[in-house]
Amino acid sequence: MNRLPQITLDDRRFQELVSEARMRIARTSPEWTEHNVSDPGITLIELFAWMTDMLVYRLNRVPDKLHVALLELLGIRLHGPTAARTSVRFRLAAVPQEPVEIPAGATEVGTLRTASEESIVFQVSDAFRIAPVRPTAYVVARAEQVQPIAIADGTARPQGGDRLPFATPPQPGDALYLGFDAPISSLLMRVEIDSSLARGVGVDPERPPLRWEISDGDGGWAQAEVLSDDTGGFNYGKGAVELQCPDRSGIAAVGTQRLRWLRCRIVEPSPEAGGAYSQPPEVYAISAAPIGALVGVEHAARAREEWLGRSDGTPGQVFPLRFSPVLALTEAERLEVRSPGSERWAQWTEVESFAASGPEDPHFTLDRASGQIELGPAVRQPDGGWTQYGAIPAQGAELRISGYRHGGGRRGNVAAGTLTVLRNGLAGVASVTNPKPAYGGVDSESLDSARQRAALEIRTRYRAVTAEDFEFLVSQSSSRVGRTICRAPSRPTDSIKVHVLPRVAPADRHLTLDELTPDAGLLAEVASYLDGRRVIGMTVDLLPVRLRGISVVVNLQAHPGASLQRVEEEVLQALYTYINPLVGGAPTGPGTGWPFGRLLNQGELYQIVHSVDGVEFVKILRVYETDLRTGEQAPQPAGSHVMLEADELLASARHVVRAVHAEIVG
Repeated sequence: MNRLPQITLDDRRFQELVSEARMRIARTSPEWTEHNVSDPGITLIELFAWMTDMLVYRLNRVPDKLHVALLELLGIRLHGPTAARTSVRFRLAAVPQEPVEIPAGATEVGTLRTASEESIVFQVSDAFRIAPVRPTAYVVARAEQVQPIAIADGTARPQGGDRLPFATPPQPGDALYLGFDAPISSLLMRVEIDSSLARGVGVDPERPPLRWEISDGDGGWAQAEVLSDDTGGFNYGKGAVELQCPDRSGIAAVGTQRLRWLRCRIVEPSPEAGGAYSQPPEVYAISAAPIGALVGVEHAARAREEWLGRSDGTPGQVFPLRFSPVLALTEAERLEVRSPGSERWAQWTEVESFAASGPEDPHFTLDRASGQIELGPAVRQPDGGWTQYGAIPAQGAELRISGYRHGGGRRGNVAAGTLTVLRNGLAGVASVTNPKPAYGGVDSESLDSARQRAALEIRTRYRAVTAEDFEFLVSQSSSRVGRTICRAPSRPTDSIKVHVLPRVAPADRHLTLDELTPDAGLLAEVASYLDGRRVIGMTVDLLPVRLRGISVVVNLQAHPGASLQRVEEEVLQALYTYINPLVGGAPTGPGTGWPFGRLLNQGELYQIVHSVDGVEFVKILRVYETDLRTGEQAPQPAGSHVMLEADELLASARHVVRAVHAEIVG
């Protein structure tokens, strides 16, 4: 026989309630000295404990479905999921002669399907067009002198002194420019260069003093990522350079020409690579063309236009969607209503609640967790009348939704290089891959989380006044928010600073700085939510949470027979879990996150390492502060304590663990 699991809201029983009451008597009423069962007061305590025990028993048998209904009576609904996002590089089979279209929604990429797991499918968020752009201008800048050079059919073939793109010797700031009359943002560009070798002493071909950049349209230059360089920074002569352009390009003036520019600029040599050019290369020919693009994708499925049914003209109608849970609607995803006898579809507006809706307002709410669209109710007033909140379509009116996205969840947080399957063929596309991991995917809110949220929501009344109010409201603004802290301003005229840490799943691992930094979309979502709840005149700054990077170096001795690889992996996992802003701080496993401002004691890390099965003793354990962005480690250990500011959290940089067996003395 299969039994349904028992729900336990309160696990206290009769005797525990009686014992707790007797303890309170001893603390608050010391003059009450008779605690035997013959005392009338004790008899009353036992009576109330019995009644409470019966009440707790009844409450523990309330099913989750009823809990959800009770929460909805308070206006509290389960948060829906969010979709993981990343970018996928579409590489073409050859340089395009015609535009290559990558449509949104219909273009799907996924992970490899295995015997135990289905493919995790992502869809292109916004359509992208790879145009067959070619350079229309070639310019060299030597010693701040700009020299345009003729170009034909996208290829420049300089002659004489124009073959030198840089001064002799090359100076920082010298550059060669390729101009385009069409956008090149997000394109994968291949620059073909036929040149002689540059000369220099100590120039590292892997890290030459060069930087490839594109104009961003605001007077600045954004760095392009060098994926491969056959020329070795002009150290090997002719070859091709593959560049991933940033997601934004703009028009800039170089000399007398206003175009979108791709440039290669001489920079100061890095201290690690060293060396500088003494003689520039001679460029005999140079051209560029797109061979792919980096396109945004999300872990979601798109439902096309869906007919919901006809209105019966009554308040509080509910129309279920075919798929659930549902992701937040975009501007292009609309509920539309067509009245009987009309040819026009009217657009309705989604609202959070009907509290501010009048009887003529075309409003609706969407329960994302269950996938239900609800229309405004009629509420009876104390005088016996009825007030309609939100308009009701006339009887017989048709309802449809233009489309919506569903799915999402933490399963979409895939690792880099795993989205390699193009599920529907695209002409001209040879391969796909995601250079960076996908993150931002969060499952639908659990019922336990909603229970904890209910009391806080009732207390705040949806108004941000105190620091605690801001922290709570930010945590409710999006299911992508992991943690937040608000620092009260030191002066009344200062802005309120709210720091946001995004939710990452799974979090019990090494987390990169990109994953722990809220993106522009999340900050905009939080800002929009707070804007209607902050006090007028109050200025709020949304910032990433301040993180202190920590690297731990461990040299340990393992028990004889223990696998050194397993011990090292488990110690690393324990350290990444413990020194973690989202799930760290608990010595027994994943917790609620490192507490804000709590110092790190080196001694507690010994406990974490020793808790791993197979560790005999720790020979060396050192803690270093590390820059999370650059990975640069402090030259000296941090000592026995790492102090944090009140609004700082600890985050793991790269840890190093080495395990050995005891030497056998013969």
